[in-house]
Amino acid sequence: MNTIYRMGLETDIIENLNVLAEPEPDWTYIQSLWQCGQAGTMTVRDYSMGGFTLSELVGNLTLPLELSSRENQGPWVGMMYQLDGQIHSSMDQRPVSVPTKRHNLIFEECDNSRHLFVPGERFHAFHIMMDPVFFEQLVVNNTEWTGFYDHFLNRREPFRALRESIVHSDQTLGLIQQILSCPFGGTLKKMFLEARFLDLFVEQQNQYQQVSQSRLARRDVDLFYAIRDFLDQNYQNPPSLLTLARQFGTNDFKLKKGFKELFGTTVFGYVAQKRLTTAHHLLQATQASVQEVSELVGFSNAAHFATAFRRQFGHTPSQVKR
Repeated sequence: MNTIYRMGLETDIIENLNVLAEPEPDWTYIQSLWQCGQAGTMTVRDYSMGGFTLSELVGNLTLPLELSSRENQGPWVGMMYQLDGQIHSSMDQRPVSVPTKRHNLIFEECDNSRHLFVPGERFHAFHIMMDPVFFEQLVVNNTEWTGFYDHFLNRREPFRALRESIVHSDQTLGLIQQILSCPFGGTLKKMFLEARFLDLFVEQQNQYQQVSQSRLARRDVDLFYAIRDFLDQNYQNPPSLLTLARQFGTNDFKLKKGFKELFGTTVFGYVAQKRLTTAHHLLQATQASVQEVSELVGFSNAAHFATAFRRQFGHTPSQVKR
């Protein structure tokens, strides 16, 4: 990392900001375009509702962007999902990093913060910022979660849910995609986003509980991450489970059990999710037809592709192309 472009939230960003605001009776949508000098641009889309805000950050960055703030933004609880690129933050000198394809949950209250946005192919993140009182209302009457958040509920101390951010499950990616591509408007849109937020919150808590109770050794965790990365590159035509296990020096029983324990899904559930999320991106970003996209991501039958796509995202592939 040879060059970092540095900006201040209260100075540089505010002076180079274009904002589109669309207030609704019960919620507000704000789209902001940050002009970040030689680093490029960052588009931020916020949906603010009672108790929480859904935020998508999409950066067309050519350099890592460092953003600093000295304003006390009040206490907040954040569900941080990194879809592409990385974010490294320091809040009152407490560091936290969320690498690409991973997520974590953070509670903070600080006067000085610094955030480094590091692009991959691009920078793409999805955050949910919650009022601490609202977060407490979600967890306090669910005994399977209260022990996990004891340091928050009883002492209001800054925390990270997990020491190391973890990989998105296929359910997580599907729910985020549904939020980002919501086809509705008005009151129905608000209800849809609230419902998907709650689904995503429950999925995150279940995944955190699963990971915190895992007894996998560090070398096994590294092995399953390597297998996951291999599947990311070979999802169109993956090997059989037995071949995959042998390729990575393990056995199929250990692979099935450990992969599910770490990532919350089966090997081929992960492959299916990768195919569908890639297909959704291709339908939005390219001129390829539904049939072409179906074949590109590894489906041999377009009808099966359309059924799986609708089940995952709540709408058909052809609706994305419109």
